[in-house]
Amino acid sequence: MTLQGWVRAIGVGTALAAMAIGASARAEWWQAETAHFIVYSESKKDDAEQFARLLERYDNALRYLQGYPIPGPDMGEANKVKVFRSGDIDDIAYVAGAPGSGIAGFYIPRAGSTVAFVPAREKRRDMSSVRRSSNDPTLDTERVLFHEYTHHFMLTNFSTAYPAWYSEGFAELYSTVEFRDDGSFVGGLVPQARGAALKQLPDVRLSRLFDHKVKLTGLEQYQSYAFGWLLSHYLNFNEERRGQLPAYLAALNKGEDSLTAAKRIFGNLDTLQAELRKYKGRNQFPVMVSPPNAVPEPAVALRQLPSAEEALMREYIRSQRGVDRKEAKDVARDLSGKGAAYPDNLKAQLIVAEAHLDARNFDEAEAAAKRALALAPDSSFANFLMGSIFLARADENKDKALYDQARPWLVKAHKLDQKDPRPMIGYYMSYREAGEPIPEDALVILESAWDYAKYDALYRLILARQLLDENKGDLARSVLSPIAFAAHGTEKENKIRATVDLIDESKIDEARAKLAEIFKEAEDRQKGKKG
Repeated sequence: MTLQGWVRAIGVGTALAAMAIGASARAEWWQAETAHFIVYSESKKDDAEQFARLLERYDNALRYLQGYPIPGPDMGEANKVKVFRSGDIDDIAYVAGAPGSGIAGFYIPRAGSTVAFVPAREKRRDMSSVRRSSNDPTLDTERVLFHEYTHHFMLTNFSTAYPAWYSEGFAELYSTVEFRDDGSFVGGLVPQARGAALKQLPDVRLSRLFDHKVKLTGLEQYQSYAFGWLLSHYLNFNEERRGQLPAYLAALNKGEDSLTAAKRIFGNLDTLQAELRKYKGRNQFPVMVSPPNAVPEPAVALRQLPSAEEALMREYIRSQRGVDRKEAKDVARDLSGKGAAYPDNLKAQLIVAEAHLDARNFDEAEAAAKRALALAPDSSFANFLMGSIFLARADENKDKALYDQARPWLVKAHKLDQKDPRPMIGYYMSYREAGEPIPEDALVILESAWDYAKYDALYRLILARQLLDENKGDLARSVLSPIAFAAHGTEKENKIRATVDLIDESKIDEARAKLAEIFKEAEDRQKGKKG
């Protein structure tokens, strides 16, 4: 599978049942860019600006709470989260491939192309025809996006592996941050959408929550969000237990069994369970209030989308959502002729080239990429697309010579933007997919992508596979652990966790074979054979 296939496969799940979202003749589209976000908003200018500023303030608040510099190092444009804000909740549910579900937003982490989708209007068109969301309508889009972005922030900035309950509980804990006009913010508020579940549903037994081998029931899985918030809140705010949570997480990352570590560090779990039961009965929970001006007012760059980009927004959203082979063909068909219709717009050419590449319409993709390069020879993404076209052709035609033709484009793309992980991974993959010996510079560049792609589970798998090939089991384990401990036992094998277990048992050959199974399944899904 080519790099383009790997990049797109991570986001492809269910097929899109329909596509209600899109640009209308009356749409007013704005791009609002901050240090960490690029928002495409179908709204008025002030609304787009306010939403982008809110997201950036949230990133700043997370940095403040972790003691990180604000606004943090420049991560480059490719690593900013692209947020598509259009339509209403019904439209977002269609984009997610789950019409009628009430999904208020979702996020897909991909190296160099992380995206999120939220409605510009929260009101549904017809509440009578849509079942109530299991998450309750009070789960507003801002909180959904805050929750998902916290996961992104954790993978980008933390090297520690977290169990599922803490990963979700941490995201719930921070997603309720509220900002005040004086530049302060409040953290630790109760997530209102989880309040009813917290009070009315039974607690999750800690002996089961801490045991990663246990398969939680559907109710326990649902309740683990609210209960994870409660447990995270208690362990963070309770003075007598302060320090226990970091000790437990450290033990988990050293390979100690989760349940064993929990009993050793937290003591009698029935005692902790009783404390939590009493804690959740409080009328008021402790909160943290930052000092005034703790979070600076972010800068926002605004531009109204020209007619060419607005006309392609519907297809651009579908493409960025992630497409399988059939969907890619549909998007490319809908874009037919639009590249030539807007010859002077760089963004239009890039959108068309990428869509045709996904559909494996290589001649059309190359024509659009050449138009983009004629407009902007130093566009890193245009050069990356040209390299990706050769990679995809090499894969399609089983022609190793084409991999060699891809490399100069990828090298130039990397030189033009050394923070975009896609050319780095692509250059490495050009040797891996060709079955050629991988030179030292390709190995170095793959590892160099770490700072800009570690939020992407697929990149972690690629890097871990290479590290295992080099018999660097400890390093491979550290790369995989944060994505391996994210789930309890299930009916299907957690193959990433199984790979980590094999590394712990010094069974490196078996670990390589287990990773190979993961890649084979991902390739089959991307080709639409299953999944």
